[in-house]
Amino acid sequence: MKPVDPEEPAVFRTEMKAEDVRDRGRLVETPRGRLALILDRPASASGSEAGDILPSAPRPAGKIMAVDPWCPHIDGPLWEGSAVGGEIACPWHRWRFSLATGRCTWAPRGDAEEAAETKIQVYRTRQSADGFVEILFAEQAKGPSAGQIPGQLGFD
Repeated sequence: MKPVDPEEPAVFRTEMKAEDVRDRGRLVETPRGRLALILDRPASASGSEAGDILPSAPRPAGKIMAVDPWCPHIDGPLWEGSAVGGEIACPWHRWRFSLATGRCTWAPRGDAEEAAETKIQVYRTRQSADGFVEILFAEQAKGPSAGQIPGQLGFD
């Protein structure tokens, strides 16, 4: 990840529309380097969690988040993992990371010590009026609606 540039915008508009992130994660180039846009779906009543294989819903509710694209364990592609209930799981070894703090929340038993020190960078997002995902780099950009996609607002 590139160091923060004081001239960097607080909000970065990507070339990705929110609707394009509904079915799978996407990679985007930003002033801070490459990031993955993922959709964090709410945990279902059946108790699904990050790492479970979930069928695609036509209009999934949830939040789009921007995260480091590579799992810090051994560089698994996080944009190909599943994000459910506030966690993202790497598709390779199922390491899970909190989308609130970036901290590792689960790793295989033998990796517990390494996992305790492992973290990913997480950024909130919002949708522009014309449907594009904007990444909020500035602390003051955080808010209760940050990350919501129109699926929660009747998005088609």
